[in-house]
Amino acid sequence: MIYMDLEKIYAERDIPNKYILTLVVAARARQLSERKGPLPGYDEKFITKAVEDVTNGCVKYKFVDIAGKKKTDEPVEAE
Repeated sequence: MIYMDLEKIYAERDIPNKYILTLVVAARARQLSERKGPLPGYDEKFITKAVEDVTNGCVKYKFVDIAGKKKTDEPVEAE
C-alpha cells in the first residue's frame, strides 16, 4: 500500500474537507472497478489509482442541487 498525505491532496485540489475527498476518491475507484478487467499497465488496486487521479488533477467534482431552488416567499419551517 502506498501512503499519501491526504491533507496535502485536499488542500492542493481545493476540496473543502476530508469527507468530500473520501467521496470523490470512492466514486473514482468505483468507476474504475466497474470496467471489465484490470487497468492495462497498472498493478496497484483501484483505490490507489483513484487517489493518484485526484492528486494529479485528472478528476473534477462539483455539487449538484437535486432538491431544486427554494422560493423566496416560501416559509422556512414546514407547516
